[in-house]
Amino acid sequence: MGDTKLTFSTVSVAVVCMAGVQHLQRCLMSLRSQRGAPAFEVVAVCPPHLHELAAVRQQFPEVHIVINEGQRTPLELASRAVRECSGELILITKDYCVPSADWVRTMVEAQRAGRAVVGGRVEIPTDASSTDWAFFFIDFFRYVAPVAEGPAPALTVCNVAYKRSELATIRDLWEETFVETAINEALRARFGSLWLTPSSEVTMCRAVTLRTAVYERYAFGRLFGYSRVARCSPVRRLIYALVAPALPFLLLGRLAGVALRSRRHTRAFLQSLAPLAILVLARCWGEWLAYLTGRYPRSLEAAETV
Repeated sequence: MGDTKLTFSTVSVAVVCMAGVQHLQRCLMSLRSQRGAPAFEVVAVCPPHLHELAAVRQQFPEVHIVINEGQRTPLELASRAVRECSGELILITKDYCVPSADWVRTMVEAQRAGRAVVGGRVEIPTDASSTDWAFFFIDFFRYVAPVAEGPAPALTVCNVAYKRSELATIRDLWEETFVETAINEALRARFGSLWLTPSSEVTMCRAVTLRTAVYERYAFGRLFGYSRVARCSPVRRLIYALVAPALPFLLLGRLAGVALRSRRHTRAFLQSLAPLAILVLARCWGEWLAYLTGRYPRSLEAAETV
């Protein structure tokens, strides 16, 4: 069953816009240049404050661009993007990511029975600053090369593919906000494994300020903690809260272990250790507060892109 290849008559690519017009144009250009891919639609959902979209519409008339009035957080934008897509298979990425030239083809060909969700790798440009690298690594360390083909504990919404029919069975989970951890766990419980394929790659090209990066990591750490305890017992939540103070040490150790697998990442890890430690503390603080309070973060505004 796991070797049965799945086929789809229609494919959609959803682009969640967070970083700005220039990032969106670069992402759309990479999608226009895909090689060996089946026909696919592109849907880009943008926050209401994003300006100069008329030029993007003129440059990419084939793209369905949507202004998500009244909603601007990444989770709201992703939810709207999925709702706007019509394909049987829905690929998702973000505007600050540049998919490889064979990304669509690779993601379509990786679909097999028993794979509930398929995702791929995320890389970063070689000239990234220490802050940018730290911001990237804390979020995507599970998805940097080398990674093995096979079942994975998590996948990133920057490089992932969902089947529309399976998403429809849990629509209540993503109708308003698209929390990838909760959605992936629900799909894994119903339809099979989360599958990581290293041949699928996007490059994260996002430069951020440390101040706003700290808040984003805190907010998404708190979101992760909230989604983890939202449906668990008070006893389990208490256990999470008691062990949470050890999280910074555990996470830094895990990041170091991944970085040591390659010379490039080891060098970047050491050069970025100061901002990385700050971001780790912010993320773990948010997660711990979620365990203590059981509350959602006040805001999920993305880090400022520079």
